[in-house]
Order: sequence, then C-alpha cells, then structure tokens
Amino acid sequence: MSKIVIPALEQGTTRVFSLSMSGNAARDLRGDPSAQVALLGSKDLNPKGIEVFPVSDLGELGLTGYLREGIDAREEDITRDAPKLAALDGWVMLVHSLAASGKAVTLNTDTALTLIGTYAQTNPENEEIALTAEAAQPYTGTPGTPPEPERKRGASWVVWAIIALCVIILGAILL
Repeated sequence: MSKIVIPALEQGTTRVFSLSMSGNAARDLRGDPSAQVALLGSKDLNPKGIEVFPVSDLGELGLTGYLREGIDAREEDITRDAPKLAALDGWVMLVHSLAASGKAVTLNTDTALTLIGTYAQTNPENEEIALTAEAAQPYTGTPGTPPEPERKRGASWVVWAIIALCVIILGAILL
C-alpha cells in the first residue's frame, strides 16, 4: 500500500499509475467505477476523474503524446519520466485532479497500482497588455476645488416661526 496526498483545491494535475493485473481484470476494472475507487483507497473520489485504458489504445500517439497533447502536461515533467512512460505497455490508470473534487484526499493505493509520475498542466502564458488610452489611465481628471456645502434654507423659516409664536404667546401673557 502506498499513501499519496492530493492537496485541497488542486487543479490541472494527473497521476499515472501502471496496473499490475491481467488484461481481463483490467478490462473489468475499466467499467467498474466503484472498483477503481476501491483500488485507490479513498471513498471521497469522483469516478469521473479516473481513466483506465490499455496504452495500446493510444496508437502512435503513445502515453507521452497523450500527456503532452491531451492533458497539456508540462514538458519538463514528461521529459523527466520519458523512459518510464515509454516502458509501459499494459493497462494504466490516470487519476485527474477532478477525482478529488477540490477536497484534500489521501489515497491508500492497492499493491496492484504503481505510481509512474505526477504531471501538472502547463500554466498559460500571461502577457501583460500595455494600456495606452487616456481613459485607461488611473486618473484622468484635473483636481478642482470641492463644491461648497449647501446651506439649509428650509430650517431658518421654522426658527423664525417659533420665535414669532413665542413673542405672541409672551405678549398675550404679559397683557
């Protein structure tokens, strides 16, 4: 049993396992998602992120070509493991990040699985785009004086009305 940790929120990574079993057993495994999950040793896996197939199905493309063209794995990872990948001729299991569904998962793989390598996708090139239009600049206006606060005109007539009312009441009391 081998223990492999898939970190939470992992994306764009594929683990390639060779299968040490008969062709008939591997063929049965291909159509049985629950058996695939059992071999990987974790109930928390999404079978949609697991592929099982014979390397011969890839034809001239081969496993390295599939990793390069189909999965967009980094060239340095493929080059590092090229001899191991070229030596594979039976059935393989590919476990993509999708299988973990963004959660941290620990695989306790069965002895029938041998990890060949882990292949991350190539990061897209992020070209910085120079924005030269005036409207794209951080601040295009000219500073000015702030507007004067409005005076509260409506409150002054209320004050005068209260004063007038007080004068009338005071006059009535004193007379």
